[in-house]
Amino acid sequence: MKYHISILFTLFSCSTSVPELDYDPVGDYFLELYSYSVDLTNIKDDKARVALDCPGLGQEKVIFHFPKTIPGTYKELDYGEMIDNISAFDSKGLKLPTTKIGKNYFEISNAKDLTSINYWLDDTWDHPKAMTRIWPMGGTNIEDSANFVINASGWFGFFDGLENVPVEVSFIVPDGMGSFSALPIKEKNGNTIEFKARDYHQLIDCPIMISTIDTSTFMVSNTKVFIEAYHANGEKGFAEVIKKDIQPSMEAIASFTDSLPVSEYHFILYLRDGKAFMETLRSKDIGIIKKVSTIWKNRSLMGAGALEHGNSSFYVLPDFGDTTFTSMIKRVALHEFMHIFTPLNLHSEQIGNFDYVEPKMSKHLWLYEGVTEYFANLILLQSDLITDREFFTQRIRNKISYSSRYPEKKIPFTEMSRRVFEEKYGRHYLQVYQRGAIIGLLLDIEIIRLTNGRKTLKDIILELSNKYGPERSFDDEGFFDEFSSLVHPDLRQWFEDHVEGTMPLDIQGGLNQIGVNYSKKGKHFVPKRIFKDYGTKSHFLSMGKYQKIKKVGKKDPIGFQEGDSVNTDILDSLLYDEKGYPRPEGTKINIKLKRNGKSILLPYKIEYKERKYKHRLLISKEPSKTQSDYYAIWRSK
Repeated sequence: MKYHISILFTLFSCSTSVPELDYDPVGDYFLELYSYSVDLTNIKDDKARVALDCPGLGQEKVIFHFPKTIPGTYKELDYGEMIDNISAFDSKGLKLPTTKIGKNYFEISNAKDLTSINYWLDDTWDHPKAMTRIWPMGGTNIEDSANFVINASGWFGFFDGLENVPVEVSFIVPDGMGSFSALPIKEKNGNTIEFKARDYHQLIDCPIMISTIDTSTFMVSNTKVFIEAYHANGEKGFAEVIKKDIQPSMEAIASFTDSLPVSEYHFILYLRDGKAFMETLRSKDIGIIKKVSTIWKNRSLMGAGALEHGNSSFYVLPDFGDTTFTSMIKRVALHEFMHIFTPLNLHSEQIGNFDYVEPKMSKHLWLYEGVTEYFANLILLQSDLITDREFFTQRIRNKISYSSRYPEKKIPFTEMSRRVFEEKYGRHYLQVYQRGAIIGLLLDIEIIRLTNGRKTLKDIILELSNKYGPERSFDDEGFFDEFSSLVHPDLRQWFEDHVEGTMPLDIQGGLNQIGVNYSKKGKHFVPKRIFKDYGTKSHFLSMGKYQKIKKVGKKDPIGFQEGDSVNTDILDSLLYDEKGYPRPEGTKINIKLKRNGKSILLPYKIEYKERKYKHRLLISKEPSKTQSDYYAIWRSK
C-alpha cells in the first residue's frame, strides 16, 4: 500500500524462510501494558536506545518479535535485523539469557521475572543493506538533533500473541522539536512527548516524525487535514506550498464520496534535498565519471514514494529545485488517501488481523491497490482536474502499455497477490497499479452494463465499506461471490475469467461500451512531438511541470533556447483536442515557457508526421445512444 506506493527506484529481496518456533506459551500469559521510552537526545553512532518496561508475563521462556513485514508493503522487510545489543532484565536488575534465533526473533530464557528489555536501534535509511530492502516510507531515520522518522515496526517489538495489548511510548526530544502523527498524544511536558495506542496494530498504523515544525491545515467536508513537512536542508514554508497541491484533490474526494470516514487526516512528508545533486548532473563542466559517482553516492534520492495508513500517510520525496515533488504529491496523495476505503474500510482477514510474524497475503490486491489507483484517476476526471483526453490518452494508455510487460496468461492476478512474497510472483507486483487500475475501469463499465446504469463500481465499494468498516473483515475466498451478488450473477464469470483466471482483459470490448475506441497498434498521421521530433532534449530527471531544455535541436522551428523551461503539462492540449484527436495540420498555437525568470509565448504552426502507435484510445465522435448514456453515467459524480 505503498504505492502503493509511487516509487522511482525499487529492489525486491528474495524470500527467506525462518524455522518454525519451538514455543508454546503456557500458564498466566498476560501483559497489562507495553511501556516504551526513547531518549532522542542520547544518540550514539547514529543509533537510538529503546527501553521497554514489561513486568508480569510470568513465562519461563518468551519470544520477542519484530515484524517480518507490515500492511501495504507486500515484501519481506525483516526489521529485526536493525536491532543491536538487546538485553533483558528481571526486577532485581539481573541480566537474563537472550538469544537471537531468527532474523526477527529474540528468545529470552529464565523469564518468569522478566521486567524490562533495552536495545540499540540502527536506522534503515542509511544502512547499506536495509536501504535497498526497506522502502524509505516504511523505514526509520535517525538524524541527531534534526529529524527522526519513527515507523513503529522498525522501532518497537512485541511478544508472541500479545499484539492487542495497549502501548505507551514516551520520547525525550531535542530543544525546538515537535511531533507529527495521527497517534493521540497522552501527555506533553517540556521536552517529553508521550503517545498512547490502543494496541500494537494502531501503533504500527501511525507513523511519527519528530523534527522542527512546519505545518498547515484546512477543512474538507467533515475532515480536518494536516500537512506536516520537514525539509532536509532545514527550509520551512513547504507545508503551505504542498497544501495548495493537495487541497483540490481532497475536495474532489469529498465530492466523490459525499463525506469522508475520518475526522482528521495527516499528510506527513520528508523532503530530501536534491538541488545540488541535480546541478551536478546538469553541469557541462563535470565529466560522466563524476556524474555516475554522484548518482551512486546520492542513490537515496532515487528511492521515493508513500505508504498509506488509517488516517495518515507518510511520504519521502526528492526536492530537485523544480516542481518535481509537488508533481509527485499531486499524483500520489490522492491514491494514498483513497486507501481509507480499500483496504482500510474494506479488507479480508489477512489484512484485518495482520500476522507480523508469518504474514499471509490476501488474493485481492486488484481491490486494495488496483481499484484505489483507478478511483484516484477517476476522481480527478469527475472533478474536472484533468480532461477526458488526459484520462484516456495519457493515464489509461500508459497503464495499458505498462501492463503488457506482464502477460496475463502467465500468472492469474489473484495468485500473484496471494504469493507476492515469493520471488517469482514478487517480480510482478508493480502491475497492481497498472493492470489493477485497468481491471477497476473495465469492472466499472461492466457493472454499468449489467445493471443498465443503475449501479457503478463506486456504489458497490461504498455499500461494502459501510457493511464491513475498519473492524470487520470479509471472507477472502467468498468475496467474489458476495461482490457479484450485489450486481448480477454474470459478473462472477467475469471475475473468474479475468482476475482469478488467465483470460486477457477485453479492453477493446469493454471501452466500446462507453464509446471509447481502442486499437492495439498501427500507423497514423499526427502532430510532430515538439521536443523529440526536432532533436530538442530536456535535462535528465526533469519530472516537474516545467521541463528545462538542455539542448536545442538543429531542426527546431520554434525558437527555443538552452535553459528555457517549457510547461509540458499543456503541450498535448495544444496539439490535440479534448477527445484526443489531433488538431489540423497548419493550426497556429503558442507555446508557453519561462526564460530568465520571465514567462513568454513562442508561436508554432503544427506540422504532421506519420508514426507507428501502440495502444491508441479515442473517444468516439458519433457514439450510439447507449454508449452516450453509459459514458455519462460513468463520467458523472
